[in-house]
Amino acid sequence: MKFASLTRAAALMLLALTCTFCSTQAVGQRPTLTQDVDAAARAPFQVTVPININNFTYTQVSIPTGKRLVIDYISMSGAAQTSGAYIQPIIILNSNVAGGAAALSYFAPSVSTVDPGQFYGNYQTTLYADTLSVGPAFAGYTPTFLGFSVVITGHLITP
Repeated sequence: MKFASLTRAAALMLLALTCTFCSTQAVGQRPTLTQDVDAAARAPFQVTVPININNFTYTQVSIPTGKRLVIDYISMSGAAQTSGAYIQPIIILNSNVAGGAAALSYFAPSVSTVDPGQFYGNYQTTLYADTLSVGPAFAGYTPTFLGFSVVITGHLITP
């Protein structure tokens, strides 16, 4: 007797849920999604920025007008040499959002265990930029040579 009552109660609850769904959705219509999970895939962004000691200035990255760049990954590879004992190359990203103050992000690539003059790094990050420039820096002795290829990967959004 108790089992029959529980079965009827479960059937009534299922019917109530089904009726609630039917009243909020047209027959054959898919439910409305509340999150656009593939928005980033519609506006992918990738650029390679060459950096070298000869210009030792920031290189501007072009971001389309009215868009904001969301940086997801930074990858870099290159070489640096010095006449001194050691050098640590550093790549600086100078970003600005909504006309605010500049934000500097520093990335120091790792030295190769095979060739001490070679450096590389791959960084997952989240940085926002309405304007962006990339420049070199270093720690240690002044470089006699410094050259890097910096790959910036992300997506564009409308702020």
